[in-house]
Amino acid sequence: MDPVALAALLAKLFVSIHDIGGYPVPEIHPQVHQISGDELQERFCKGPCGVKAFYDPDEGVFIDESLDLSRDVQARSILLHELVHHVQAVSGRFDSMTNACARSNQAEAEAYRIQNRYLVSIHSTHRVAMTGWAARCRRTEVPTPTIR
Repeated sequence: MDPVALAALLAKLFVSIHDIGGYPVPEIHPQVHQISGDELQERFCKGPCGVKAFYDPDEGVFIDESLDLSRDVQARSILLHELVHHVQAVSGRFDSMTNACARSNQAEAEAYRIQNRYLVSIHSTHRVAMTGWAARCRRTEVPTPTIR
């Protein structure tokens, strides 16, 4: 996606995040890196996995370049999900939680909720589930339950 179209899409997605999740629209948008699926998997999973995008607070959003952000609502919702993590980080939404595992799980659960509400708002029949995802926790930490 060309930089002008991507900037316009980011602006629209941040407005949706604001409308759905109440987060302020950030003044500075994260960099969005469109990279190959293989590179994405190697960088964030250290091998084959199902990841399509990832947010790194220091580097921005990394998203599979094979996703058609201009035409595919599911692809746009994946980008929106990662942008939710950006606004969470910028706002410090979960910073007061001392348990890192619970913090990760709460942030992920919220991102899925906002992603699904976005899909509903654009009249898409697609939905995403957090099934099977939970931050890997020590035995003494309790992750949030899986959304079903």
